[in-house]
Amino acid sequence: MKRLTLKDIAKALNLSVPTISKALSDSHEINKETKEKIVAYSHEHNYQYNALARSLKTGKTNIIGVIVSTISNSFFSQILEGIEESSLFQQYNIIIMQSRENPAIEKKCIDILYSKGVDGILISPVSDRANLNYLEQLHHSDCPIVIFDRINNSVNTFKIGIDNKKAAKRATQELIDRNYRNILHITGLANGVTNERLTGFQEALKQNKIIFDETLLLRCDLSQIQIVEQQILSKLKELEKEQHRPDAIFTATDLLTNRTIGLLAQQKIKIPEQIALIGFSNTNYAFSFNPPLTCVSQPAKNIGKLAFEKMIYILECRLKKREIVYETIELDADITIRESI
Repeated sequence: MKRLTLKDIAKALNLSVPTISKALSDSHEINKETKEKIVAYSHEHNYQYNALARSLKTGKTNIIGVIVSTISNSFFSQILEGIEESSLFQQYNIIIMQSRENPAIEKKCIDILYSKGVDGILISPVSDRANLNYLEQLHHSDCPIVIFDRINNSVNTFKIGIDNKKAAKRATQELIDRNYRNILHITGLANGVTNERLTGFQEALKQNKIIFDETLLLRCDLSQIQIVEQQILSKLKELEKEQHRPDAIFTATDLLTNRTIGLLAQQKIKIPEQIALIGFSNTNYAFSFNPPLTCVSQPAKNIGKLAFEKMIYILECRLKKREIVYETIELDADITIRESI
């Protein structure tokens, strides 16, 4: 079947090719009635614009790159859902890549996306330091950057996430309000988000006159997923041996929450009778765990939508040479109380 062209549509509707092109680009120069007629005809006849020809003409590819740590993480998959939904309305394509919490892999992802001529990159950085100078250079040249989730860094752009310290403080307070005092905090090695959550944890302890115990802190190397379970298990056994078993655990990421639940079950440690558990988790199945999990959930889909919208805003402002005032947007996380605490 022959591909429908702008000329074909113009001939069928007795309009000019520029009019068809502007209407399909949602130009304000074309009145609503004409635009609707053109769009309806193009949909009815399955018109697909020639992306290569358009990119050669405009210098834009209409492709946005996205870099997350792992697609399998429910939090990031929900962010990607928000980005993907927003991109459909804007006729943009998305290329998704995974950094796997590794700065070298993240650098390679950025290189690949830039070499493909993406119009911009949305990224949740590996840390608050790695590759940020590179991202800053791209942002101030021809490839704007928008940062989501891990927003505690120096890049001057739009950053969308949550107030991590506030969320962690609230989660810790939920445990303290239920008379848990020996709380093990399991977190990551990298600075940024996990440090903010650690600060919130410590502030809640201090506010309740509970001394922060270094032995009740475990930092896991999230770039080495295969050894995370061993690190958690070793810590639990170490504390058990020293007769210093925690009465509650607060986990700082989805990955750590999921691994900890499995390990406690494996060790036949009952939740919450022996150890209570609260953690960051965006899984849709928290209610079906045994027992149902009390979790801190982030507005992931909204974060994704906002990140994409801010990218489109940057691209439009640059096209029209308008000044951009960047901001950091911190949304509120939710805490859902269930039977694990």
